[in-house]
Amino acid sequence: MKSKNLKKGNKMLDKLKDNLASIAALIAAVVAIGGGFVKYGEITTKLSQIEASQGVDFAPIEKQIDELKKEIDSLSAKGSDTHTKSQVNEKEIQLLKLQIQEIQIKAKNPLGG
Repeated sequence: MKSKNLKKGNKMLDKLKDNLASIAALIAAVVAIGGGFVKYGEITTKLSQIEASQGVDFAPIEKQIDELKKEIDSLSAKGSDTHTKSQVNEKEIQLLKLQIQEIQIKAKNPLGG
């Protein structure tokens, strides 16, 4: 009779071990999932803090843009002077070409003077 009771006790003990193992696995899964949610919350909080603290400072870029605009304006003023000079040079070249043609025509004329 004792052997039957021992066998029943062993079976119950085995069932108890299986049940405890299942419960331990369930608890481990819940802890792992909970840990994942906690980590997700931490990451979300850090990202929110980073987004709030970071602002792009456009002041140096705006300063460079203003400086470049000033340089362009000064170059435009010089450019109009340069444009006028180039027009004068074009007219002088046209005049010199006409004078060369006149000299060539006079040189071809046997009666030329």
